Amino acid sequence: MQYGLAALNAGAITTTQFLDLNQSIGGFDQDANYVASRSVGNVGAIERAYQGGLSMGGNGGLATIPVFDMGSYNDSGGYHYQWYRFAIRERLRQANGDVGNHVMWRGSAVPQAQAWAVLNDWVTAVKADTSDVSQHEKVVNNRPAAAVDGCWATSTQFIAEPQTFSSQPSSQCNTLYPSYAFPRYVAGGPITANRYKCHLKPLDTSQYAVTFTSAELARLRVIFPRGVCDWSKPGVNQTGVVPWVSFGPSPDNLVFDVTKPYEDGDMPDE
Repeated sequence: MQYGLAALNAGAITTTQFLDLNQSIGGFDQDANYVASRSVGNVGAIERAYQGGLSMGGNGGLATIPVFDMGSYNDSGGYHYQWYRFAIRERLRQANGDVGNHVMWRGSAVPQAQAWAVLNDWVTAVKADTSDVSQHEKVVNNRPAAAVDGCWATSTQFIAEPQTFSSQPSSQCNTLYPSYAFPRYVAGGPITANRYKCHLKPLDTSQYAVTFTSAELARLRVIFPRGVCDWSKPGVNQTGVVPWVSFGPSPDNLVFDVTKPYEDGDMPDE
């Protein structure tokens, strides 16, 4: 993974800073101790994390229920987590083809009682639907008129507009509640943030908006001897959640052979 790639291409950091960052980024061991080398993702553990729901996927249960994101805004301090709301939305879109069962209310003063009332009306309408369409379609078809995207400027002022991921004042809501990115996104990864080990591709100088000297290119190849992340592909062992998953001893929905421990990953977590 090329940390700071977008910052490099935007001219926010120099080629030297980019190379220094990626050469010295290091990683963590299994006890959360900092180590000089990059961490190695265990491909078996990654697969089980997807299957077992440790990584929230858009299929399974989330595909068949109303999903109402109405948490408080927290990007103004040191924690930038609002991007995760948009990650979940895109995971739903990828898994189901639409986000008709997902609504987002942003802000620091979201009236929780009002939000829960809208969600309750939605669930009640879905449960009363006896049509033959799929459960996902029932949820989409019975979405209340009040269940629209928007943000709350105050506890009484609602701004109804599509919610988009941006730290720029590109809309009323983004002006009030900007969303800041995360390292893997700046490194070229998708907003879904669910590719925990990437496939690799050869270094290609056309992906850079800057020019490296011959010495810098040589250094770049030393830092990434096997190539860099190919974000156009799904992650290594990326898969959907297994509903009602079993890790044993029950054989129902068992996601691995309990007699065979998974093997250590053999590719660096780029």
